[in-house]
Amino acid sequence: MGDRKFLGPRATLLVLVCLAVVPCLVLSGEAMPRDAASERVSGRESRPPRRTKRPAGIYHPLEEGQTLSTLSRAYRVPVATLLSVNGIDDPRSIRAGTPIFIPGARRILSIPEKETPPLAWPLEGRIMTPFNTPGRRHHDGIDIDGEMGQIIRAAAAGRVLDAGRDGRYGKAVLLHHGENLTTYYAHASRLLVEEGDWVEQGDTIAEVGCSGNAQGTHLHFEARRNGRPMNPLRLLPASTAVAASRR
Repeated sequence: MGDRKFLGPRATLLVLVCLAVVPCLVLSGEAMPRDAASERVSGRESRPPRRTKRPAGIYHPLEEGQTLSTLSRAYRVPVATLLSVNGIDDPRSIRAGTPIFIPGARRILSIPEKETPPLAWPLEGRIMTPFNTPGRRHHDGIDIDGEMGQIIRAAAAGRVLDAGRDGRYGKAVLLHHGENLTTYYAHASRLLVEEGDWVEQGDTIAEVGCSGNAQGTHLHFEARRNGRPMNPLRLLPASTAVAASRR
């Protein structure tokens, strides 16, 4: 027993203090969540993900017979904007009741039913050249794209005033509909009516061609009131979106 050494009072007290402090440090380390500890070490705090701010607006249920053009005019929002914000690729497939988001609108507008447009489309197709666009060459009508031999129909009931060749317009038909309104169909490949004939709206009057000075097959279509050319789109049903149906 002579080789065994004992600690003095001060050394014994120091050992006891160390034994008491170490468990506290261990416990305090375990009580701190790992994520919180790592965030404090890195200096970052957890933040919720940012939300994309949706523009203000309302949803307008598209009623049967309405089109995107109808909503565009009522809310003064371009059709292109309505197509984009609603993710619409093909406006021809819109069903009645479909909610259309109108950016910037504060309330749903009541859109009154309008009278049936006086003219019907003589040909289904893309408008290649619009009516008198500023900065472009003078153009008294619209050019509608078409394929050789496609049927051209009377835009309204009326009398054939002229059917034959008309210089740079090639084979053409002129219809009179009353109330000083006439329509003109040019660049046809074949005429199917004669001067003096009476036609109903939708009757076949000619076939698409490229006669005259036409660059490619299409229909040159004009509408005149009191002999003055006017934009046919003002007299035709909206073409940018087919009316909503119950399909």
